[in-house]
Amino acid sequence: MSGPLPHRPAIEHTPAARLTFDITDEDSTVVFDALGAGVARSILGALDDDPATVSELADTANTSIQNAIYHLDKLRDAGLVAEVGTWYSEKGREMTVYGRAGDHLELRLSGATDSVRTAGGRVTPQAIDPSGGIEAAEPPPDRPVSD
Repeated sequence: MSGPLPHRPAIEHTPAARLTFDITDEDSTVVFDALGAGVARSILGALDDDPATVSELADTANTSIQNAIYHLDKLRDAGLVAEVGTWYSEKGREMTVYGRAGDHLELRLSGATDSVRTAGGRVTPQAIDPSGGIEAAEPPPDRPVSD
């Protein structure tokens, strides 16, 4: 017979469609700092599918729980990760559940026009479609593009 624990209710969490930071703002410094470590990027990537606990994220990132907590705190301070719920372990301990704060991260250059660098290294105007994807527009015919 199974008991009431562990208790993992479904978590209703919908990340924001887009998180936007201007690289000249102090907020962007915190974002760059948080994303500077491979472990932090692994943790953020692990949250792509579903919210998870610290221990699950530590396992996925192949790191200790203490290191995962350190990077989660930095990601949370940067606004990239949020606490989205609570689960309970088999022993009845509360476990914080984390989720991504946004689906897309956009870093903007201050005063720059919207553009995207293509695989060939060319900078072209961009169009953002309603689903959040980016389409690179063709450069204007009167503006030559060099590779």
